[in-house]
Amino acid sequence: STYLMAKSDDQHNFPMLDIGVRPQKERIDIDIQHAPSIPMKMRLQEPNTMQRAPIMRHHTMIAVQITMLLLLFVQLSTECHALSQEHFSVAPMMAHTNRHYHTFFRFFSQHAHLYTEMIPAETIVSLYNSNKDIESNEALQELLGINSAITNNANSIMNNGDGPIILQLGGRNPQSLALASEIGVRMGYNGVNLNCGCPSSAVSGRSGGCALMRDPSHVAECVERMSESIANNVNGNGNVELSVKHRLGVRDASTYDAEHDKQQTDDQAYQECEEFIQTITENSKVQKLQVHARLGLLGDFTPERTEALWTPNSSSEQRKRPGDTHDTIKIDHKREQYKAKYLARKATIHNRSVPPLRPNVINRLAKTYPHLDFVTNGGIKSMEGLHHRVDETNNVMGAMVGRSVINHPCSFSHADGLWGGALPQWTREDVILSHIQYCIEEEERCKGHCGSFRDGLR
Repeated sequence: STYLMAKSDDQHNFPMLDIGVRPQKERIDIDIQHAPSIPMKMRLQEPNTMQRAPIMRHHTMIAVQITMLLLLFVQLSTECHALSQEHFSVAPMMAHTNRHYHTFFRFFSQHAHLYTEMIPAETIVSLYNSNKDIESNEALQELLGINSAITNNANSIMNNGDGPIILQLGGRNPQSLALASEIGVRMGYNGVNLNCGCPSSAVSGRSGGCALMRDPSHVAECVERMSESIANNVNGNGNVELSVKHRLGVRDASTYDAEHDKQQTDDQAYQECEEFIQTITENSKVQKLQVHARLGLLGDFTPERTEALWTPNSSSEQRKRPGDTHDTIKIDHKREQYKAKYLARKATIHNRSVPPLRPNVINRLAKTYPHLDFVTNGGIKSMEGLHHRVDETNNVMGAMVGRSVINHPCSFSHADGLWGGALPQWTREDVILSHIQYCIEEEERCKGHCGSFRDGLR
């Protein structure tokens, strides 16, 4: 009898393997104990015509060969699993994290998890319904396409890396979210994420984003439909993860008292967030949560306007017509759209700083739900800050960084060290020259497209 053991390697986090090889009269039994899994058994049946002696003579060689193949398989599986762990990710940001930014950031990290901008599920469904052949649907490819051939320049240092790219969806319609998830899987995304954390009035005003946290049962229905759709369409696309990005809770911006909130403990935020997590993960396959360690403030930060809408070069006398008993108001739609964008931007900025940061709530949640993966988000400005927030004592898998990585990408060029990967060797000049080449080729590729497509190059 031959008994082999592959010990755990702390550096690569390989699992323990106990492999027992027992020669029988007409077969060789191999038992594999893969802690903490249930033991597996592999049986090699030899032809009945063969004599026992040759089997006994060669069983050791066969066992060793099979053992090496098994170890190689486990090593590859473990490495793939390690890369799927979200130790570092770039947060989804409107007008920033499109596929062109993904291409750029691969200079600095091959393994980072990169998210798309939040894309409304209804937009994806509408484009899909116009042409259900995804390969020939030019508008859908431009919106969701993942760069596969980065550049034709043989000397370029650019490549896609092997880090996941995750599609973030916005919306609240379960059917639309499910179909958009299916389309994302078919287009090659490694994961799908539901946005329950954006406080912008442009999103929450439509009862999406952070406003979804007010209705956890509806979010649970959405993610259940999404997980079913993903499971039915994965096929050869590997393990496509479903995750949810959210905040600790929500408050009304017009009545929120920041000073009072800062004096409170983490208990209320923990309880509110814990109830949300329990509801949305109970019946779905959500295994990962990216939690912004602040409350989300919904609505405008200014009192509601009571005066008449302003129009250029007009007064109440000019607007009043003969016979009218009240003022006739002409709406300057362009100015109102500008104001709406301004207020949405203001709400986003306030939500990044006004509510206090409570990262310890995420640490407590990670200990309460050890079967879920938690990624902390909010207030991380450097790799040092990341290491401070994520360590072996708090059970948090990793950190998601937003504005800091956009403004200072070189500060996060050592991110691949979190996976044990090699660090980039090229200079800033290499990065700039290669990205210029990419931009030139993209401009050339987009010459035949309409202006809306070219806007995506911003």
